[in-house]
Amino acid sequence: MKKSSLYVRRMTVSAVFLSIAVVVKTVFSFYVPLFGQNGMRIDISGIFSMMPAILFGPVYGAIVAALSDILGFLLKPTGAYLPFMTLAVALGGALRGLLWMALRNKNSAKMRVAVAVFSVLILLLGICNIAFLAADGIDKSFYENTPPEDVATEGMHLVSRLLITRTAGAKDPGGTLATYIIFVTAGVVGAAAFGILLLIADFVLSKKLLKGENKMQILPLLIMMVLAGLVVTTLNTVVLRETIESWKLLPFSVLLIPRIIEDLLTSSVQVYFVALLLGIFKKQQGLKTLVK
Repeated sequence: MKKSSLYVRRMTVSAVFLSIAVVVKTVFSFYVPLFGQNGMRIDISGIFSMMPAILFGPVYGAIVAALSDILGFLLKPTGAYLPFMTLAVALGGALRGLLWMALRNKNSAKMRVAVAVFSVLILLLGICNIAFLAADGIDKSFYENTPPEDVATEGMHLVSRLLITRTAGAKDPGGTLATYIIFVTAGVVGAAAFGILLLIADFVLSKKLLKGENKMQILPLLIMMVLAGLVVTTLNTVVLRETIESWKLLPFSVLLIPRIIEDLLTSSVQVYFVALLLGIFKKQQGLKTLVK
């Protein structure tokens, strides 16, 4: 197949997926309020908008994701248009394409072992951090009893010394310390739980719902979708927090965690249909030549 003809066919297929994604986003999506604002959107349009990234690579993924966001807003506007969110969505589309190129040929069994080992190590790290901070008396009210200039870090565990060193000279030592404590305790344990949930989702989908070659794609697809979703969700939360006045008063983790949970649940549902669509493309000889 000539290169020019290949590009035309890929653009045509991408346009079809874009059209379906926009229709689904416009007709079947809805918002869930979060702290008085439309903080989370529930829809399945991502199943179609991410297919060009998986099939044709990061460039197609970025373009289709950005166009899907722009056209979806024009057809069903909700609030002011935020171009930085479109950039974040485009980055997510490119990242999906790059991650899939890196993961699609990896051995699924080895990937499961790697995720399991990583999750256990991260969980142990989080538990150790919790124990060390408790032993050193480091909590969110630490600076209420001890002024930053009077803190002595000798004899403290490494994680405690690092947190005190990073926060003692901050403009708001107590607030900064509380944020850091959340990241090194709940954040680390949450990352481990994230890995465990990935393995559970992989087991349910690959062992119970999908058959044949399709089930071998589940874990790579999950990792790709979740990692890209984490980046997009984090960036979008930053943009929304800077835009919505009421959100500026809330801790960033309070805003981010519900959106991450929603993204994980959505990705677990979407990956099933994406695997089915990918299997259809692989079975169609006329379409296999389009796929990278």
